[in-house]
Amino acid sequence: MFERRIPRYIPSVQTVLQILAAVIAGLAIGYGSLEYTPVAVIGILTGFLLFFIVLKRPETVLVGILILTSSILFEDQMPRISFGVSLHLSDIFLFGMLGLTAIRYLMEKDFTPVRTPLDVPLLIFIGVTIVSTLMAVYQSSVEAEMARRSIRVFSYYLTFFIVTQLVRDRSQLKLLLICILSLAIVVAIAMVAQFMLGSSVQILPGRVEALVTQDATFDDITRILPPGWSTVMISFMAVICLLAEEKSQWRVSFYLFLLLALGLAIVLTFLRSYWGAMTGVIAFWVCILKSGERNRFFSAVLTLIFVGAIILLVVFGDPESRAARLVYASVDRFATLGEADTFQGADSSLNWRIIENQYAYAAIAAHPLIGLGMGTPYRPLDFRLDYRTADGGVTNGSSFIHNGHLRILIQSGVLGYLSLVWLSALFLYRGFKFWRAVSHDQMKAVVMGNLLVYLVILISAVANSTFMQWRWTPLLGMIFAVNEVVYRFYLPACETLAADDAK
Repeated sequence: MFERRIPRYIPSVQTVLQILAAVIAGLAIGYGSLEYTPVAVIGILTGFLLFFIVLKRPETVLVGILILTSSILFEDQMPRISFGVSLHLSDIFLFGMLGLTAIRYLMEKDFTPVRTPLDVPLLIFIGVTIVSTLMAVYQSSVEAEMARRSIRVFSYYLTFFIVTQLVRDRSQLKLLLICILSLAIVVAIAMVAQFMLGSSVQILPGRVEALVTQDATFDDITRILPPGWSTVMISFMAVICLLAEEKSQWRVSFYLFLLLALGLAIVLTFLRSYWGAMTGVIAFWVCILKSGERNRFFSAVLTLIFVGAIILLVVFGDPESRAARLVYASVDRFATLGEADTFQGADSSLNWRIIENQYAYAAIAAHPLIGLGMGTPYRPLDFRLDYRTADGGVTNGSSFIHNGHLRILIQSGVLGYLSLVWLSALFLYRGFKFWRAVSHDQMKAVVMGNLLVYLVILISAVANSTFMQWRWTPLLGMIFAVNEVVYRFYLPACETLAADDAK
């Protein structure tokens, strides 16, 4: 193993950075007061304040990354920094925290790296995919700018290492989880507000459009897919798991309220593949619960059914209202999963995916080992999938495929896909192995919620390219890491080791 080269008598990184920041702050304030306006000086002071917050609570930067990538912000309106290449503010956060991790490792004698069984498969997955993409750029198979954008999105899997290395105590973990839930609530409220406004007035980024199911359009029903629906789904599954663990009645009532809000937001996405996967995964989870856990969950569900029945009675008091139409449209869309016509050419959305998959099989067979690289076209223009725009241009989706599993095989090959399978298998195995041993009920629910949402992702990825979407890659890295951090803090054996270290 490599030994650290920097002597142990060097002060901690916080001390060095605080002294440096104080000196720079003094110089900046003095210079700023002479050359700039008071507003600029206040801005400088605010920047230094944020710098100290980052040093003390690095998990707040992770929350910042999620606010910028997986919330209700427009990507094209986010702050950017250009110096040859253009970086989003979230990119600065990501690589800044990775840099802080390296600095702390070199300069703090008590900062030992945390290793987990997921490190190697994740690094192989990232490494193979990036090498394949760089080879594609070298061979001129993909434009450098397209490759850069794809690598940028993919790099957010590195949030895994920020969480495992910088979340060092329970208070940090709890703050991170509370912030993710709070962000999900904000997104859910915004989605409901967008639905009330309709598709003609767009206040959210992403897809805001009239619902279309099997070529039938529901003009007054708005389908809403902001970047933050990913945080909503993760929080929804965690809250469901909390219902099986929670014994306090007032907390159960609070969780039911959250479940209604988050559940309504999930309905407004009209992502039936996720609906179907969630239904199956929750049914599986109920089967593996102990009788006491199952009874608590069913008791909460009965309360939810009672409240839901009252709401439906009010809604159907006016069958032509938008709320009633929303119920009709939701049931109609979910029912298509069980209709034979859906899989026999009646559903254009599924037909597109079938055509994409046929092209994908040929591309995978031609480049099986490490794939084509990210952003590389895998098919020619096909006007069953691509279309002409009003200005005479063409939408070229030849590098996009809905099937997430096939997308990994196309861009990373069998080697990259097997590393993802290895990573997924380890994550799920360790979760189901250690879940019951977690000593904290709420953290136990968090672990199971992450396992369930990842099962949903694996299943629904046959119709969605979740593994490579900007709204998901930071969250996937975080949920992998959060479970590992929970094991470190809340497994009995690890708690004993931590207590011994503290003596």
